[in-house]
Amino acid sequence: MSSYIIWKYAHILMFVFWVGTDMGVFLAARRCTDPKLSFATRVTLLHMALRIELLPRTMWKAALPFGVMLSRDMGLLPISAGAMAAVWIFSLAWWAISMSGAWFYDKPFGHRLGRITNVLTLLVGGGLIALALSSWAGHGPLVADAGWLQIKVALYGVINLFVVWMIVAFDPLGAAFGRLAVEGSGPEVESIISQTMNRSTIIIWATYLLIILVGFIGTTKLAG
Repeated sequence: MSSYIIWKYAHILMFVFWVGTDMGVFLAARRCTDPKLSFATRVTLLHMALRIELLPRTMWKAALPFGVMLSRDMGLLPISAGAMAAVWIFSLAWWAISMSGAWFYDKPFGHRLGRITNVLTLLVGGGLIALALSSWAGHGPLVADAGWLQIKVALYGVINLFVVWMIVAFDPLGAAFGRLAVEGSGPEVESIISQTMNRSTIIIWATYLLIILVGFIGTTKLAG
C-alpha cells in the first residue's frame, strides 16, 4: 500500500470527524441557550459541547500535516525531510497548546493558552494564504500548475481566520453563564446569550460551507 493511499484515507477521515463531530458541538451549544431548561442542564450541555469540541479541534489542526503529506506524495509540493519534520513538530505543538487551553477552559492558565492558540491560528491562516498567493504567482512552494491546490490551501487559511473569529464571537457566552449562575435567568442575561449564539451561528455555518468547498475542490480538482 502506497503512502499516498494512506494519507488520502487519513484526509477523508479528517474531514468526516471535523464536520461531523463539530455539528454535535453546535447542536449542544445551541440547546444550552434555551431559557426553559434548568441552569444545571444548560451548564451540562455547554460542558458537553466543549468536551466534544476536542475532536474537531484535533482534526482541524491535523489538516495541516495531512495535507502537506498528501501534496508531497502527489508531487505537488517539493519539500525536504527537514521541512516536513518542522511541519509535524509545529502542528503537534499547536495542537497540544490548543487542547490544553480547551481542557482548562475555566482556568486562567487555559485562558492564556487560548490566546496563544489564537495567535498561532492567525499566523497559520495568514501564512497559508500568503503561500497560496506566492504559488499562484509562480514563486512556489506549490507547483505552478496546481491551481486547485492553491485555492484549497488559501481556503484552509481562511478557515483558520474564521475559527479565530468564531472563538472571539463566542467568548461573551462564558461571562454570561457566570452571571446566569449568580443572578439567575433574566432578560439582559438571556439577551446576551441568545445574541452571542446567533452571531456565532452565522460564522459556524460559513465555516462549514468553506470546509465542504475545500473537500469538493480537493476531490474534483475542478480548478486544476
